[in-house]
Amino acid sequence: MIEEPEGDLNFQRAAIERSFRNGWASPDYGKPRVVTEQVYAEARKILGHGGWTGLDQAAIQAVRNGAQPGDPLPPLRPLPFINNVRDAEVTITGTGPGRRIAVLFSHDKFPGIRFGHHFPREPGRETFEEIWLKEEIETGALHRMMEDSPAPDEEGIIWTTWGD
Repeated sequence: MIEEPEGDLNFQRAAIERSFRNGWASPDYGKPRVVTEQVYAEARKILGHGGWTGLDQAAIQAVRNGAQPGDPLPPLRPLPFINNVRDAEVTITGTGPGRRIAVLFSHDKFPGIRFGHHFPREPGRETFEEIWLKEEIETGALHRMMEDSPAPDEEGIIWTTWGD
């Protein structure tokens, strides 16, 4: 069996960590923003009648507070990588061929519980496992898993029952 270089595992860990640290950022993140005629009109419509909009809450609130076209808007902020997940820590666990990248995290719906998820090894390339974890959690996998209340390990971590 050929051992993969330690750098490959670190590469995968760093890629996953970037997702959790940076969150989801709009392409306009960090750019100056102003209330445009279109934003103003859509915000006024929503404020008058309700309904769905693609506008961010900061734009709607600015118009609610009297902002006019041409007025500045607060900068966009990145969204958390996974809704309701906080305190994520990406690490490498295990030894030898059992070494894996893991993420430890808290979830707002389960206060006081620390969760863990192991990612499969994908030496030498970017991974999409963190996106699949996001999809699983945001479509209820964590809630379904907690219906059976799995036991925590010796460190008090409840590991997901899907994945590696």
